[in-house]
Amino acid sequence: MIIRAFIVLLVGIVAGTAAAAERPVLDWVVYDPATLAEYSVDTDAGDTARHVAVPLEGAEQAKRVMLLIPSRSVEAYTLAVNTILQVFARRRVPARFDIWYYDNDEAVALEALHWSYDQPVDLIISAGSSATSFLRAHHSGHAIPAVTSASKDPIASGHLSDPAGSGTNIAYTSINVETETLVAYLRRLIPDLSTIGLIYSLNNDSAILTQVNPLKAAADKLGLAIVDVTVTGRGSAEDDLEAALPAALDLIRQRDPEQSKSILLITGSTAVYERIAQINRHAGRMPVVSMLPDIVRAGEESALLSIGVNLTSALTLAAVYAVDVVTGAAKPGELPVGTVAPPDLAINFLVAERIGVKVPFSFLESATFVYDLDGRQVVAFGQRVF
Repeated sequence: MIIRAFIVLLVGIVAGTAAAAERPVLDWVVYDPATLAEYSVDTDAGDTARHVAVPLEGAEQAKRVMLLIPSRSVEAYTLAVNTILQVFARRRVPARFDIWYYDNDEAVALEALHWSYDQPVDLIISAGSSATSFLRAHHSGHAIPAVTSASKDPIASGHLSDPAGSGTNIAYTSINVETETLVAYLRRLIPDLSTIGLIYSLNNDSAILTQVNPLKAAADKLGLAIVDVTVTGRGSAEDDLEAALPAALDLIRQRDPEQSKSILLITGSTAVYERIAQINRHAGRMPVVSMLPDIVRAGEESALLSIGVNLTSALTLAAVYAVDVVTGAAKPGELPVGTVAPPDLAINFLVAERIGVKVPFSFLESATFVYDLDGRQVVAFGQRVF
């Protein structure tokens, strides 16, 4: 019996150690100097899944805000954390941020949510579409208000039906551009546009719900044919595209032999947009357009054009919503779905020259990001780069 009890105890210790080792570790967010000038950041808050950022001024009357991060995306969520914190600082709204990372583990997300109730916090902000879906499922109707950030269209995602407001404790924002707006811009680039090779990942549910399905649903009315170019996921994307792109381009050439009325359109699926060099190689002189501004970049390994919402712009809008809600200037359920309008345009003129496409001057006038004929950035966030 003693031996058995010892074995049970040993198994329990080992299991407990394994469980502890599996707890999310938030060791990858990088805090900007501008953030550190306004906040004292504790990255060892007694929990590997949580950081605490306390304002250097006004800490005594600071609001309590929980920021919920679903997965390790160093670039995107580092940007989210820094942008949101800095907007609060610029608006002179002191806030203590508890930054929770749950690594797609719903049990940890629920722990974070109940922790926020016990404090209680004054506001919850979700970062990313999956964290927004979690909040809608588990937090809707609670007394603590919430604001979503870096999330895809809540209407297409099925989170609400009225863009005028949720009528709940959650205020929604969106990083998507309306389908009609997207196609209107595409037709200013290619006036006779008739065919779109739509590139997306089959395992990216949010991109399918908010980008692929709305475009397909509107295609007939807009006089467009959609040719699917799909990958099954990030691990197989290179091989999938090597098979799918030639097949799709053959179908497009059957409809448009000169390829003068067609484009390839990249959705916000990580598995495909990080393969821009491969897509360009197959596309040849066919324009490659992205729904994500980040895919237009310096040099030739870039999309020609993007029509979308820059993440910084979307995060800033969400942070402004958050400030208004936490200060009582607005009720979350009465705020309309927050969208960035007009959309951010990014243009690479080196790519335009290579494929022989003329970019409308009106695009240049309103572009958020521009790369010149040598592929160098000359405009960033609408301001000339010197």
